[in-house]
Amino acid sequence: MAQISRRDFIKIAGSLFAGAMVANRLPSYSLKAEERRNIIIVLCDAFSAKHLSLYGYPRRTTPNIDAFAESSTVYHNHYSGGNFTTTATASMLTGMIPWKHRAINHGGLVKSELAHVNPYTLLGSEYRRFAFSQNPWPDRLMGQYENEIDRFLHPFSYSLLKDSPLIEMLEKDRAISSIAVDDFLLPAQNDSISGSSVFGYLNKSQTLNAVTKMENVRYRKGFPEVMGPGYVIPYLNEDVYSGMYSEISQLENEDLHYFAYFHLYSPHFPYRPHNDYRRLFHDDGYRPVSKPVHPLSTGLTEDYMLGQRVLYDRQIAQVDYEFGRLMRRLYKNGILDNSYLIFTSDHGELFERGYVGHGSQMMYDPVLRIPLIIRAPGQTKREDIYSLTSNIDILPTLLSLAGKNEAPDADGKILPGFGGAADDNRPIFSVVAVDNSAFAPITKAVVSMRKHNYKLIGYLGYDKVEQNYELYDLENDPDEMLNLSQKEVNLLSVMKSEMTTYLTEANQSFY
Repeated sequence: MAQISRRDFIKIAGSLFAGAMVANRLPSYSLKAEERRNIIIVLCDAFSAKHLSLYGYPRRTTPNIDAFAESSTVYHNHYSGGNFTTTATASMLTGMIPWKHRAINHGGLVKSELAHVNPYTLLGSEYRRFAFSQNPWPDRLMGQYENEIDRFLHPFSYSLLKDSPLIEMLEKDRAISSIAVDDFLLPAQNDSISGSSVFGYLNKSQTLNAVTKMENVRYRKGFPEVMGPGYVIPYLNEDVYSGMYSEISQLENEDLHYFAYFHLYSPHFPYRPHNDYRRLFHDDGYRPVSKPVHPLSTGLTEDYMLGQRVLYDRQIAQVDYEFGRLMRRLYKNGILDNSYLIFTSDHGELFERGYVGHGSQMMYDPVLRIPLIIRAPGQTKREDIYSLTSNIDILPTLLSLAGKNEAPDADGKILPGFGGAADDNRPIFSVVAVDNSAFAPITKAVVSMRKHNYKLIGYLGYDKVEQNYELYDLENDPDEMLNLSQKEVNLLSVMKSEMTTYLTEANQSFY
């Protein structure tokens, strides 16, 4: 992305500010049946772009993804709409900024009158529509339009749990049953309290006992990955990726072209890489920049964060291996000859400023910048896109690839490289508003706005932070170490004004 000075930024912002609020219009056209292509999304939960060797990470974590990128379009400045699964995934599926779709709380849902804005409904019956999410929260989101999905696997699919009473509970009315299980039986968050301590205890005990009895799993490669802490679903990544291949192969035998969305849990916490990776990156000498402890963090020590980072990087390497294995099978059988394959994530992961994980009030680039790699049918050369993009652009882009009309109410744009134009004057928003009601104006949230080389973080309604705004020049300060809010007063004022204008408009319907 071209360098732009602070003075030029202010000039451009002033001239374009009024037009920034105009809704983006997308082209409307249709494709003949023989011109359509399959669309496959592979999303790995909590996969930070900052940890991919593809994007310059010092550790060689992703050799297979790097190889896949050599015949794909690679987006280098791609941001999530949120810093945890619900908000981030809802942004991608609806093409909307979080303050519009309102899935802003843990396990929340998209605003009911906007639930029809999703790829399954908008692609329609001309496509065979498939959905699988290991993570129960995206499964819940898609449960709002389950009747539009032709094959909808439950989160236990391809796990080590062959029989579970929860499978039947989640089989029908996915959104409502998921909320009932999460809120009253098995909480999906560490700080949640189970509505049924007896059922919760029995389920977890039964699950863990069953897993420990699997001698071949326990001693061959170590304990399996475990989704948790609430649902406690043990799984092996090799089984999940083999299951993906089976599903795609089955879809290939259908009469219709298909849209398939796979939302995979790993490398999400808890990081549990196989024994094959237990020495990887050990004492390799890499030590990231030490950053000050954030006042809203949990105050974790540097050594603990470094230890968790190594485990996470090993988990990424394991996921990369399985992804490579899947791609080789798809290439070999010619499945990618007629399919777009989109590799991405919902959000990243943070190992700095006294915090490990995601979903907190921290909105720094490791938790917001996510990978986006798209391979078109027959693509043989790599294309690199450095313009700012957002995961709200995925829906408009896939609809365009399918020859469908524009997405109603979408804030996203068609991605450059696939029919859209680069727009470096556009603000990219990310929002975490878990402390704010989904049915009230946004008054307590942390909002990130990326524009040109600059990034503004606004802490709205939080008293523990000394400065309510942080301003960074990511071109010259990619580690977000130098807060310019006190130095670049004019620039701060312009960016605050733009952020406030968008948020004020979004809140108007509540007054």
